[in-house]
This record gives sequence, structure tokens and C-alpha cells, in this order.
Amino acid sequence: MDPFVLTFSLFLIILGMGILRSWKTTEFKELNYSIVIACRNEEKHLPKLFNSLRNLDYPNEKFEIIIVDDASSDNSSNLIKAFCKKQSNASSFHLKEKSKEYLGKKAALKLATKNAKFEILLFTDADCFPQRDWISSYNKYFTNKTGFVAGSYKESNVGGFRRFRNQMSSAIFASTIGLGFPFSAAGGNMAVRKESFDEVDGYEKIKQNIAGDDKQLLNLIKRTSWKIKYNPEVLVSTEVDILNSHHRNKRKYGKFGISSPLFQLFSILIFCFYLYLPYKIFFMKEWQCFLSCYLGAILFWFANIFKHKYNFTPIDLFFIVIYPYYLIFYSILGLSGNWKWKN
Repeated sequence: MDPFVLTFSLFLIILGMGILRSWKTTEFKELNYSIVIACRNEEKHLPKLFNSLRNLDYPNEKFEIIIVDDASSDNSSNLIKAFCKKQSNASSFHLKEKSKEYLGKKAALKLATKNAKFEILLFTDADCFPQRDWISSYNKYFTNKTGFVAGSYKESNVGGFRRFRNQMSSAIFASTIGLGFPFSAAGGNMAVRKESFDEVDGYEKIKQNIAGDDKQLLNLIKRTSWKIKYNPEVLVSTEVDILNSHHRNKRKYGKFGISSPLFQLFSILIFCFYLYLPYKIFFMKEWQCFLSCYLGAILFWFANIFKHKYNFTPIDLFFIVIYPYYLIFYSILGLSGNWKWKN
């Protein structure tokens, strides 16, 4: 067996073991949360978001909702004001124009976090819809030493390969955090202790990067003494704009430049391996190399299904084979930075 292939197969199995790690705490207590939402031109999603927020099963006095309209040009601002007027624990702010200093949605998030009064900042997006137990689920993962708890989400209006990709992102979040070298997080579902957020100066160090505020904030906090955990309870859903998926994928996967040096090295090695593997299979006729990697990938995938309580779909056995090349393709495209995000 080729030692390079064998090492990679073992690496996949180790990643699967990282997924299975338990992050739950025995120091369970009911914490106070500031839900932080940045909104830009989301009037079609806001009614469903507001309905989700109204239905949260948590004491009203123990959480607040802060929504910042990020210079929307549609009716979002009026909808937000109307919601906050009726919701006693909700408040809103309005940015008249996009910030040139804090790119992406960081200006809106900065304003929201500045006005947050509770100990835990709970982030979601305006096109996301939390379930009833969303807030209480995070109580299971915070201790006094926890600074960041990453979560995941599901895309409710997709199937097939898009579903698989979404679930693979959850696997990568869980496995890397489980093994102690966090890679990324989902901005639509994550919780940050305000003390740890302030310790890294919030978005000050990353304000000029238009995207990746979730990933970069995670990277900043992991350099501190705060603990990072993962919440595998997928209690947030989103509806994705299929027509904009090409640019969304370039933005999502093309973040090589803002990854840590360790992950840049891993990315290069993985890229080289997946170019090397077809050579071993088709030119050297060493099919055992494929079987070895495939077995490791399947074990990794079943660990993900078990941890997140996903349903197994037979077509996933095929998606496991093509996903790495899809990931490499969009990672390369994304390096150009030539993608669109809203307007």
C-alpha cells in the first residue's frame, strides 16, 4: 500500500473521531443571550425570521434581540421597526449607508454587539430561521472558560448534492474543533462570549475583509486562552438563493488567504493528494488506493450522520467521491475574489 494513500486514509478516520467528541458540559445553567442580526435587503425573509424569533422557547427577560438594518434599499427597515415595536425585548438600529471602513456586514454587527447587554452574543442571519430550542441548546455547551461555540445550519429548500455539501460543512466544523484546531464556523448559528469578543477587539483586526467574519473571529479567539466548542444540534435553517449559488460558493470556499498557515498547508497537501489519487488509480492501476481512501471517507461520513442525526441517503456514497474535486474547483475560483455579494 502506498504510504501516502495509507496516511491520508488514516487522517480521514481521525477526522471522523473528532466529529464524535462530546462537548456537553456538566455545569449546565441558564445563561443570558443577546441575539445579533445584520440585515440587508431581506424583506422577503423577514416575516419568517420574525415568526421564528417570536416562537423561541426561552424566558423573555433572559434574552434580547438586536437587529441592524445595513443600508437596505427595500422595505426591510420598516419591517424591522414594526417587529421591534411589538416585541418588548427587541431593538433595532439603522445604518444609512454602507461603511467603507468595516467591509461586508461588519459595521452592522459591530453596532449590534456594541449595544448588546448580555453575556453571550448569539449570531444568526436575516435569512435564517431558528427553531424553538435554539437558545436553550447553547446552555449545554458553555462553561466559564468557553469563549466560542460554533454551530451549523441546514438549507431547507434544497436536496441532492447541495444537501450533501451543507452536511459536509457541518462535518468539517465538528471534526476540526473536536481535534483542537478549529477551521471555521457558520455565521448564521454561533455563540460568542462577549468577554472573549471584546478581548480580541471584535472586528477591528478583520474589518477590511469583505467576507469570512465568522471564520476570522473564530481564528482570533482560538489564539486566546478561551475554549472553543461545537454545538451539533442543527436548529437553524435557511433558504438559499439558488440563482446566486455560483458566487456564494466562490465566496464560501475561496477563503484560502484568510485561513491559518496550518490550514493553508493542509489545503495544499489535500489538493496535491487528490491530483495524485487519479494517477494511482487510472495509470498505475492500483485500485486498492481508491478503496482505502473510500473506506476512510465512508467512516468519516457515518460519524457525521451519527453526530448530527442526519438521514442516510445512498446517493451520498457517490457524492463522497466527487465532493473533493468540487471543493478544489470552487476554492481555486474563489481565490480570484471575483464574486458578487448582494449589491
